[in-house]
Amino acid sequence: MLLKPAQRQQGRGSGTHALPAGESDTCLLAAVRGGDSGSFEELFRRYQGVATHVARTESDNPTDADDVVSEAFASILKSLLEGRGPVDSFRAYLLTTVRRMSHRRNLQSRRASATVDGVVSQVVVLNDDPVVKDFENTILLLAFRSLPSRWQTVLWQVDVEGMKPAAAARAMELTPNAVSSLLIRAREGLRQAYLQKHVQESATDPCMDFSRYLGQYARNAVRRAAQEKVRRHLDNCLRCTRVLAELVEVQSRMKQGGSGAG
Repeated sequence: MLLKPAQRQQGRGSGTHALPAGESDTCLLAAVRGGDSGSFEELFRRYQGVATHVARTESDNPTDADDVVSEAFASILKSLLEGRGPVDSFRAYLLTTVRRMSHRRNLQSRRASATVDGVVSQVVVLNDDPVVKDFENTILLLAFRSLPSRWQTVLWQVDVEGMKPAAAARAMELTPNAVSSLLIRAREGLRQAYLQKHVQESATDPCMDFSRYLGQYARNAVRRAAQEKVRRHLDNCLRCTRVLAELVEVQSRMKQGGSGAG
């Protein structure tokens, strides 16, 4: 919970007072603006229940409700202390805030899902096993988020939103040919990142200098000097050889595209 319980008697200015029973929301809001956190605690007590009900109704994921309510109350408190926010009609203002925050969370969640669903068709054919599919979706989303922002943008616009390269070019202030070239690099980068996310990396791993290239190596996208170093390491490291074999198996389920060490 973002809000901490307050005492029923709270200082306002240099003095203290007790909240009269049944004080109006308008009076409580004025008191909060004067620094009386006890008044805001009373507002929280009055409307937490209905706010939680609305959050659960409006949220795609009902488990987000408590966080939404906390964020809504905290946002309103911040506004009041800054001299903004509602003067009266606190309940209506609160519920509008809860709905807005619920919808924002829903949109963020849908965008994350759309990212996976949109780029997955360009990268990998998922297993029908729901556990495996959920794992692969998570890996793919992590791989997408690891890409440079321009690659994420072009993948989002073309593969998720379905924009034509010419339209994406206008949005990104590039030529259509530049967008097409960027898209090819971004899709290949996503494939490499997707494979690399299957490699368990650790700063204390003695193979770190080689294992961080395995995703690229499996795609034949490592520059020649690094490729030779990785190959020599694989000749003497059974563990990395096994990891590479697993990546080759994962890659067999991928929709193939061009690769290269450009």
